[in-house]
Parts: sequence; C-alpha cells; structure tokens
Amino acid sequence: MTADYAPRPAHRSGLTSLPLTSVQAVAVWAMMMTSFFVRFEPAPCDLMFAIALLFYLAGGLNVTVIVAPMIIYLILYNLGGFMSYLQVQDEPKTAMFVITSVYMAVSAVFLSFYMITDTERRFAVFKNGYIIGAVIASVIGLVGYFNIGGTGSYLSPIFRAQGTFKDPNVLSTYLILPAVLMTQDVMLGTKKWQWLRYAGLGLVVACLFLAFSRGAWVNFAGSVMLMVIFTFTLTPSPQLRTRILLLAIGGLILMAVMLAGLLSIDTVKAAFADRATLAKDYDSGEFGRFGNQMNSIPMLLERPFGFGPREFGKIFGLDPHNVYINAFGSYGWLGGITYMLLIISTLIVGFKGLLMRTPWQGASIVLFVTFFCTAMQGVQIDTDHWRHFYWMLGLTWGLYAASANYLARHSVEQAGR
Repeated sequence: MTADYAPRPAHRSGLTSLPLTSVQAVAVWAMMMTSFFVRFEPAPCDLMFAIALLFYLAGGLNVTVIVAPMIIYLILYNLGGFMSYLQVQDEPKTAMFVITSVYMAVSAVFLSFYMITDTERRFAVFKNGYIIGAVIASVIGLVGYFNIGGTGSYLSPIFRAQGTFKDPNVLSTYLILPAVLMTQDVMLGTKKWQWLRYAGLGLVVACLFLAFSRGAWVNFAGSVMLMVIFTFTLTPSPQLRTRILLLAIGGLILMAVMLAGLLSIDTVKAAFADRATLAKDYDSGEFGRFGNQMNSIPMLLERPFGFGPREFGKIFGLDPHNVYINAFGSYGWLGGITYMLLIISTLIVGFKGLLMRTPWQGASIVLFVTFFCTAMQGVQIDTDHWRHFYWMLGLTWGLYAASANYLARHSVEQAGR
C-alpha cells in the first residue's frame, strides 16, 4: 500500500498530448474545488463538470465493460424515475427532479471512466481539489456558526454549521470523504504539506461536528473506524501497523480533547444535548418520520410506478428520509429494485477492489468505507441527489476497473518472464 498519492508525470502511451491532459486535470480540480458552494443550481461545480466532460470527451476517457453493470442499473433507475414522473408531469419542479437524477448518473459514469487510466495521478487531482473545497466550506461554515462579522443569519440560519450549502446535513456528509482521506494520510505518514493537512483536518472535523447531523456523526465515526481496521489489516509493514495503532489511540485522545473544548461553549453544549438523541419528536409516532415510512409500504406495493417524484412529502407531510423507500416512491418498482441492486453490486466490487494490492489500494479502502457508511445512512436520509454520493459511486467502480486491469497486466508480464 502506498502512502503517497502525489501526482506523477503522465505517460504518453494511451493518453492525449500533455497540454490537453494538463487542461483536463485543471478542469477536474476546479470542479472539485468549487464544490464548496451549492446554494443554487446549477452550482459552480456543475458548470465546471460540464467543462471537464467536454475536455475529456475530446480525448482521455477509456471505456471498459467492467463498469457496465453500474451504467445499466443507472439507466434502468432513471427510466423508472421517468415513468413515475409521467403520472405527475404537470406538478411544478418534477421535471427538474428527473433532470437532476440523470445529471447525477452522468457524473458517476464520467468519474468511473476518469479513473481507469493514469489512476494515481487522476485520483490525486480529484482528491486535492476536493480537500481544498472541503476546507473552504468548513471555514465558511465555522464563520457562520460563530456569527463572525454578523454572518450567522445567512450562513447558519438554524444555528448549525451550514455555510454555502442549503442543508447542514448535506454539508456534513460532503465533508466525510475528504476528512477520511486526510485521516488516512496522517496515519500513513504522508510528508507533503503535513501541518497544513493537520490544520485542514481539524477545521473539517470541527465543522462536521458543528453541523449537528446525527447521521453524519455516525457515518464519519464508522468510516474512520473501518478505514483504520482495513488499512491496519492490509498493510504488509509491521512498522506501519505500529504507527497506525499509536496514531489511532492518539487520535481518539485528541478528538476527545477537541470535543471537550467545543462542548465548553454553552451554545454548542446546548445544541449537542438537543441533537444527541436517537429519535426526535418528529421521528416517532404514527405520523412521524418512521411511522410515515411504514405507512407508505403497503401503498407502494399497490403502485408499480410509485407516487411520483416529490409526491411522498405531499402525501405524508414529510419527505421519506429513507433513500430506499424514496427509490420506490419516486422511481417506481423498476427504480427501487435497480437502486437496491446498484448499491449491493457497488459494495461487492468496492470490497473486492480494496483487497487488490495496487498503488492506489489506500484510495480503494477509503472509497469503500465511506460509500458503505453513506449507503447505511440512507435508511435515515434521502441521498439520491447528493453529488458526493454519486462521486463515490463512480470512483468506486472506476478504481475497481483500474485495479482489475492493473493486476491483469501484471499477470501477463509475470507469465511472459
């Protein structure tokens, strides 16, 4: 397992000329860096995605049959959404719901193809842009939460870190992947920009905590724990195992100190006490979040095309807050079944990918654990329109395809010796 994902010079074999690859890299980096601002659609990162896609279509995307299952499931999922939409096409905003779903699917397909070639360098570009975007989002979120310069009314309207996102729940989950990536870098002893990495990780974790999303807290804790376990288990170096163990213990102590410091602030302590419960008033009861979910199941069993996009909230007064029920409600039986198959197949290939000994094995570990925990979080929140969910989806399949190709090439090389 390599500890360093620093960009390497692109090989000309199989790639376009260096100037174009540089422009392509800048486009992807800018897409991820600008992802800190999503207050309106299309967001800046959506526009940068369109530019990056155009540059890569000009040369630089390889296609492989390995990711075909993901593409087929996404097509069927969105076909189910379109058929469900036909029931309520006169409703405002439903067309945009369908368009957004298709856009998210295209972004996943793009990133899966993006990772197949020149994998180390391309992942480094994606990772660097994402981390910078996450740090910027965290700084803005913290500025708003502490009402610096009177910005709290706009950046923290419900007294939770929200920043340049519409919803603190989305901000906090957006921060999880870069936080886990930086945590792994610290564990592996990555030397480059070490102190900046520590500072960035501290800012991101603080903002994630102050967003007060219960699901994101569990998601982050689970992702870090699984990342440590897999990294510790799969590294061939006894010295690195010792370092990981010591840093894990030190990290827990440091985290406890940081949380104690934040909880010493009265407003933070009060918000934490309010949020740190398994179920709020709106969760329980016959017509609470969980009651609505149970009440919807018999109705969905009678509706092959579901309720229609955005109709669940109109029927029950609250959104489903369960992406799997929402898949059947907004995308019908076809969409619901294919979404389940998409998640299961992604978890299978992600787990296979993290076991493959490649130069990007560490990235495969992080992508699997964050995708797994986000998929689990889907039982308490709607994740079907989260950009970062589709980024993880595409990257997981792309890394698996790159790993399979890498091992196949090495097997051929060894057989020829």
